[in-house]
Amino acid sequence: MTRLVFHVLPNAHLDPVWLWDQREGFNEGINTCRTVLNLMDEFPDLTFLRGEAAIYEHIRRNDPPTFARILRMIRAGRWDPVGATWIQPDTNLPDTEILCRHYDVGRRYFRQHLGVEPTAAWQADSFGHSAGLPDILAAAGMKYFAFFRPFPEQRPTKTPAFWWHGSGGGRVLAYRAPAGWYGCEREAGGTRLDELLAAAKDGPLTHVAAFLGLGNHGGGPSRRHVEDVHAWSQRHPEVEVRFSTLHRFFAALAGEVNATGAAIDQVHGELNFVQRGCFASVGRFKRAYRLAEQELIRTEITTAAVAAAGGSAAPALASAWESVLFNSFHDILPGSSIERAFDEQLDEVGGVRHAARTAAWQALNDLGRRIRVRLPAVDFDCPQAVPHLIWNPLPHPLATQVEVEASLDYRPLFSFLNKADPVPCEVRVNGRRVAAQEIATEHDVFHGLPWRKRFVVPLRLPAAGWNVVTIGYVPGAKPLSPATDVTTGEREIANHAFRLRATLGAAGVEVEHEGRPLFGTRGLHPVTVLDRWGSWGGMAEEAASIRLTLERGTWKITRAEVIEKGPLRACLMVRFETEGAHLDLALRLESNRAALLVDARTFSDLEAARVKLVLPGATTLTSEAPGGEATRSECGELPLLRWARARDGNHGFTLVSETLSACDLENGSLRLTLVRATRYACSDPHDQDPQWWRPAVDRGELRARFAILPLEANAPAEADRLTQSPIVTLLRENTEGELPASGSLAALSPAHGLRLLALKPGALKNTFELRVHNTRARATTASFTLAGRKHTLGRIAAGAIATFVLGRGRPRRISIGG
Repeated sequence: MTRLVFHVLPNAHLDPVWLWDQREGFNEGINTCRTVLNLMDEFPDLTFLRGEAAIYEHIRRNDPPTFARILRMIRAGRWDPVGATWIQPDTNLPDTEILCRHYDVGRRYFRQHLGVEPTAAWQADSFGHSAGLPDILAAAGMKYFAFFRPFPEQRPTKTPAFWWHGSGGGRVLAYRAPAGWYGCEREAGGTRLDELLAAAKDGPLTHVAAFLGLGNHGGGPSRRHVEDVHAWSQRHPEVEVRFSTLHRFFAALAGEVNATGAAIDQVHGELNFVQRGCFASVGRFKRAYRLAEQELIRTEITTAAVAAAGGSAAPALASAWESVLFNSFHDILPGSSIERAFDEQLDEVGGVRHAARTAAWQALNDLGRRIRVRLPAVDFDCPQAVPHLIWNPLPHPLATQVEVEASLDYRPLFSFLNKADPVPCEVRVNGRRVAAQEIATEHDVFHGLPWRKRFVVPLRLPAAGWNVVTIGYVPGAKPLSPATDVTTGEREIANHAFRLRATLGAAGVEVEHEGRPLFGTRGLHPVTVLDRWGSWGGMAEEAASIRLTLERGTWKITRAEVIEKGPLRACLMVRFETEGAHLDLALRLESNRAALLVDARTFSDLEAARVKLVLPGATTLTSEAPGGEATRSECGELPLLRWARARDGNHGFTLVSETLSACDLENGSLRLTLVRATRYACSDPHDQDPQWWRPAVDRGELRARFAILPLEANAPAEADRLTQSPIVTLLRENTEGELPASGSLAALSPAHGLRLLALKPGALKNTFELRVHNTRARATTASFTLAGRKHTLGRIAAGAIATFVLGRGRPRRISIGG
């Protein structure tokens, strides 16, 4: 037998937020690295691996001498910077661009501040991995991937090392140790090597990775670990034992696989599941995070497009991106940290949204100053119409309805006090009068005294472009009547595609699509299911934690009213009630659009339970995953991103979501988790913990927005439409500018199947970086037009993620962070 080679890989997994806040976590990063450096001085053969650019940056800023010692060890080849991410993120719940941006920001940081180019990805503790991750890793220049969760008993592979393939053609050499995990107890150094020896004797490979070190709160290898490794090596001369680095291990492993043709596994699809409760824990944070990431993506594209078209320079958004990346960490976004930590992380992502909104607002103000705005003439001493810029951040044209609200004058219109007749108003798009629908304002003051008016306005917005909408009080103006297919009745609304009906006392809302019940006889309805498990769900994937089927209580419709009656849009408001919770659904149908739009507000005072919204008629689900998609059948709790396509034979529907994060398939139904009432940082089932006073997660009101569409709908495009919605900005009056009332700054072609992930300023002056994801099942030839110039991007493989630098010459394709 060929002599085994054990690559001992000391490391210190450090959760910067978990059972502590980030200030404690970051400072512990300094303490851990100091301790390890001291041990390395004592033991000349000791090595160490460390990822996470955020930890390095904290050390660089706050302890320069320790950072300098790290740099010396890197140059000596003993300290191995791995991973190339800002922090170790969750890889099931963030947007595709968030994982791409980890490698974009991380690789640049490692190159600039550490002088290295890692090729070994490192996910020590993340709770399972998306099917699209190999494509993201390959696009970022990563060759290797080391991970631990899910453990072999949860997601078996034939060999510890395997080729992991993505649907976009990406491939990485992945490795999960055949025994143990990333760390070990103080006394377990020798035991870990015994376990690995037993496992390796029957395996096809001679190179074996042995991970050791104290973990979670830092710590790293202890003196006892080092001495135990030395002693074990003396007892086992048949094994070559060396302190190594992750990169040297993978180089040796790849060399062996290539030289010997060792029969290692070929794995396609996701590496899941584990810790499934995390798909829904602390929904209030998940919603805030998802809104922040989408707001930041939208702002970056907006500000870059405006800058490229001759506007002011795009603002620096690095700090906001670092916050978003940090909060994708695998104990923050999954909802497994303490309450105090979440209070602080909510503050941080709230700051991201504020910074992003402010940057977009300033860029659109800049754009607005360059647009010619001609307001309609008015009679003497009458107020002028109020102009608004409506911006479409998507790189393709968009036919949509936008809500626009304005004050008709600087004071309320007292002449219309308590008048039955509506205030005569005109709504114009690019100077042309259009039919619009008045809806309720956002305020509830001055009853009977008009002042502000809110309208639903139909628009056709250019790709990455704008229209100008004006709203004005015009005495004598007659309303325009648009063509419509929206009809309403008592507790009933309909358009050409859908019909909805609510009956008081019923268990669900009847939904018909093209004359056929879409959700069976029971309709769209909520249920409460018992969920006694802690933050992570079943820590060992216990069967009862995976399939949550025991219902409690009953839900009934107690109120229902049609609150918008067309002609452009109708809204049916429905309240469901049960013990300890109620659910308000605003169900909207638009004229000539095959979509049921849903705004949900769930108020819960539950514990050890979930509120799920049940959509019958689904036995399989194909849904978006970071970097790709995954198809699943009935297999317990599942992560949910922006879109999913549910099927039952030839029938089904498409769902697109703004902030929902978890679902399951059960008894032929798709069940969306609206609330998960567990406890903070709780590992044990609730019925084993008598401390009733500990707070339940997500008590109070939670909101969600989603849409239900026909099965054949373009799910990725509809998801973009929901999560990257138009921005409405008040304009100056009667400006003289060089730009018309409607225009486009950028466009991606073909529009179908290509998703714009990022558009941002490049590293060099007058350059921009563009990242696109081909979500189609076949290759496509793409182009991107920016500020009037067409850039031919060339062929992009099916499922692939491609990054380009745009400048004066031809587009140059680069790796993420390259």
